[in-house]
This record gives sequence, C-alpha cells and structure tokens, in this order.
Amino acid sequence: MEICVIHGSNRKGNTDRTIEIIKETLNSFEKIVYTDIYLHKDLPHFCNGCFLCLSTGVFAGENCPHKQYAMQIMEKMLKSDGIIIGSPSYALSETAQIKALFDHFACSYICHRPNEAMFDKIGFVVSTAAGAGTKNVINTISRNFLFWGIKRIIKCGINIWENNWNNIPNKRRIKFERLLNNKAKIFYKNVKKRYKLMPNVKTVFLKIIFKKLIKSYPDNNPDKIYWKLKGWI
Repeated sequence: MEICVIHGSNRKGNTDRTIEIIKETLNSFEKIVYTDIYLHKDLPHFCNGCFLCLSTGVFAGENCPHKQYAMQIMEKMLKSDGIIIGSPSYALSETAQIKALFDHFACSYICHRPNEAMFDKIGFVVSTAAGAGTKNVINTISRNFLFWGIKRIIKCGINIWENNWNNIPNKRRIKFERLLNNKAKIFYKNVKKRYKLMPNVKTVFLKIIFKKLIKSYPDNNPDKIYWKLKGWI
C-alpha cells in the first residue's frame, strides 16, 4: 500500500505528531510505503493566477509556471492508494501553503478536468489547533477533496489547547491517541476495499450538474474537449 502524506507546515509540531500516530497504526496492519510532501519546501510558490492551467493543456499543472513542483506532487498523489493531508489551524483556517496547493490544482476540479484516477482514492484530513479553527481547516480540505473526486473522506480535528503535544494532560492525550487510532483504522479499511466501494454520492451529483453545464460550452473549450476525450459527454 502506498500513501501520500502532505504536510501543511514544515513545523514539527502537533499536527506532525498526529500523523506519526496515524502512521504507527497503519504500520501495524501491513508494510506501508509513504511519500511525504512538505509545504512550502516542495511547493515554494503561490499560484500566479495566470489561468494557464485552465485555458491550455489537458493535465493539471502541465503548463503551470511552477510545473517542476506542481507536476511532481500531482504524480505522487496519483500513484498513491490514499492521500493524507495534515494542516494546523493558523488564524482559524488552513495554512497558506495548503491554500497554495489547492490553488495550483483547481484545474483538476470536477467542473474542469478531473483526473479519473482520483475517483478511487481515499482521503484523510487531520488538523490540530492550540486554540480553535480545526473545523474550518477540515471543511476546506474536504471540499477540495470532494471536487477532485475523492471517493471517501475521513476527517479528524483535535483542539489541543497546547503548543506542545507532550504538555497535554495524560488523560486527554490518551483520548486523542485513541481517536487517531480509530480514524486510521477506518482509513485503512476504506483504502483496502476502495475499488469495491460505491462512488461518492456527492461526486456523482456534481458530475451530473457539470455535465449539463460543460455540454453548453463552445466546442473549442479545453474542459469540453477533455470531457469528450474521456467519453463523459
């Protein structure tokens, strides 16, 4: 099993610790190959808003000014069986690095040119906060997973109220670790049976809506050309 892990911060803090716990649980089931992506080290640029990804090309990132970074990340995600994204809550939201990641891949939304390999991926969203904000982080990441076409999304947000995992009172820390273990088990089970799972109902609904919209586009529209190539319209 191959899992792509995207870290929303280079800081080795609480969110990184939660991912370590998740990995420990997954490793107890079988040998897992992890590909770790650290933002912003592996994607050191914000989106330019140049629209090249939307107006040209077929695949996400192939004409992006930052394609030497963006394409590598996309290839690693596509190669994996499941994708874990971890982001701490900064200013009540996801990190700027996570936002930059999604900005680069908005062209992979269902309403544009989704990669059908994503339709059998399982996503796992994890977020921690020294205060509050994990709900906002999880909602944003889950929404992007949905628009990529991810089949199932596991969510786990922990408001720790501490800057350091080791400072968490023992009783609460055990509670958090148990929660992470349970979520990791659910993620693992879904990854193992991902090809047998029914399509995400929300994804199916979005495809129906956008199919009607894209049919109305001019024939030279890149999204319409892509959907025709895929046989979706």
